[in-house]
Amino acid sequence: MGEIRSFKGIRYNIEAVGDLSLVVAPPYDVIDEKTRDGFYNKHPYNVIRLILNRPLKSDKDPDQPYKRAASFFERWLAQRVLIQDYVPSIYLYRQRYILEGEYKECTGIVAKVRVEDFETGNIKPHEDIMPKPFEDRMKLLEHTLANFDLVHALYSDPAEKLKDPILSELEKLPLVQFQTADGVWHDLWAVSDEKFIKNIANFLRKKTLYIADGHHRYQTALEFQKRLADRGELTDMEDPRRFLLMMIVEMENPGLSLLAVHRVVVDSKVRLSDAFLKAVDKWFTVTKLGVPSGSRSGQIYALLNELKGHSTGGCAFGLFSAQPEEFLLLRLKSGIDLSEEIKGEFSQDYRNLDVTILHKMIVEKALGIAQVRGVVEKNLIFTRDPMEAARLVDSGKGSIAFFVNPTRIEQVKKIADKGERMPQKSTYFYPKPCSGVVMCRVTDL
Repeated sequence: MGEIRSFKGIRYNIEAVGDLSLVVAPPYDVIDEKTRDGFYNKHPYNVIRLILNRPLKSDKDPDQPYKRAASFFERWLAQRVLIQDYVPSIYLYRQRYILEGEYKECTGIVAKVRVEDFETGNIKPHEDIMPKPFEDRMKLLEHTLANFDLVHALYSDPAEKLKDPILSELEKLPLVQFQTADGVWHDLWAVSDEKFIKNIANFLRKKTLYIADGHHRYQTALEFQKRLADRGELTDMEDPRRFLLMMIVEMENPGLSLLAVHRVVVDSKVRLSDAFLKAVDKWFTVTKLGVPSGSRSGQIYALLNELKGHSTGGCAFGLFSAQPEEFLLLRLKSGIDLSEEIKGEFSQDYRNLDVTILHKMIVEKALGIAQVRGVVEKNLIFTRDPMEAARLVDSGKGSIAFFVNPTRIEQVKKIADKGERMPQKSTYFYPKPCSGVVMCRVTDL
């Protein structure tokens, strides 16, 4: 069950910062160093200084960036760059966007959610976490005692019981509106009506929550709570430190998009060889695609369009190699016994995932890249941008690019329900909720 609480949100003061698009940022885990510098330069009050503070050469203490983030947070509150709402509310966060020519909108419920062990089955993950990001997020939480962004979770509501009460609130004037550089419109409402909050809370209390994005942040909040309990500091079940800021979205919402994450092999010894093709021929029908001459973007579009045609009719991958230049479609042959090819204590749903088949059969067996996290991270680059994958291969940094169809939301639910974890970078939920739209202290409700 998802046990939620209203809270007094902390938001940017529009009178102090002007355009909100200049001070928000994506979640920390999709920001590299170059992008971080861009957000630093965008506005002196950009939330990047809170979520991903930049180390300085003068820092003598490795924790200095986290201390600096805490200092910025307190200073901005004192200066009223950030302001706290007076009344506890549940917030509605709508994102409107166009994807592949289609208009979409997706609304999430923003509330503080009780943090629970995964063993309870009330909140379920679908991906593993990595030690380094976990340590980073823990230090930030311990120094700032604040949630600056939203863990993205899903709930199921096929009967759309929350649709009408939410739509009724969305007819009112939004608290804030802005458009980010990626073209996404963001709208935020604060709802303090006690009947509405009670209705939402009672409904979600009966629902399992599935973490879509933010596994490291959730695990950090869970560990933070355990450390407090071990020190005897957490005795009250209503202690606000038992809760985490989350955005909860209906998984059946047609405006919720899951995008593909493609893979590029960077091992210089790996090539599109006869030996590789012979190996994959045991499992896949390999077809050479006749792509149009001219721009690489047009060729990649043709490959992706062909791949999309196989998104529901079995497992398929696109492949691009520059040396030799080839565009291939790999389709899993009928009759392949995946339980024989993919050994281990896995469910059939896990074996049926495209990313499982790609990693376990093609990457591990045909290419010889062991499926150990450190080895995978050394030999593969993950990217949502198909043209970036092609550029990596053309530049020689990558040897082969594999293009995949998106994982489906129902697959995420099935894997999470079975207590399994998908291979890394199996999902990319879009659009991402911005950091800095609404924040809170972990010590407040």
